[in-house]
Amino acid sequence: MLTRQVQYAAIWGVLSITFLWSSSVAVAAELNQLNKQPSKNTTELSNDNANDLPPQSASDHQGNRITLPTETSSALEYRADDIYLKPSLQQHIDANQSPHFSSSQTRPSMVDDPSCRWLNNRIKHLQKKQRQTQHSQFSHYQDEIDIREDEWACLKCATSGPGNVDRGACQHKR
Repeated sequence: MLTRQVQYAAIWGVLSITFLWSSSVAVAAELNQLNKQPSKNTTELSNDNANDLPPQSASDHQGNRITLPTETSSALEYRADDIYLKPSLQQHIDANQSPHFSSSQTRPSMVDDPSCRWLNNRIKHLQKKQRQTQHSQFSHYQDEIDIREDEWACLKCATSGPGNVDRGACQHKR
């Protein structure tokens, strides 16, 4: 004897198959009616009538002409509103944008060289880390700053820039 769950599953399967069959018959009848209706536009697209089409035109799948816009415009037009900054916030932003170099470490101009840019960013990063941690156990920051500043001077990053020989001679040996 079948269990009650198997009986329910069998009944459910028979009902769903019956429903699917009846709905497919209804859909087939609707499609048959659509196919019997004559098309309003009997123009078929082919290579023979391609020369009859006006230049710079587009047509849909039935050969009807699609009108193209005469003036071009962007798909997205957006203008952000100007933001209002409180005077105290503006002063804070202006203060943080000033360079953090001491007078002996000021670099007014820098040669456009990848090594010089890297050294400049590395020195800035190390100085920032040193300011954040004012403990004697982090004295390795100052040691590396001294090494990088010696490389900066040797590579002549503030004046003429490094030569081919300078790159190997100025690199810190570990």
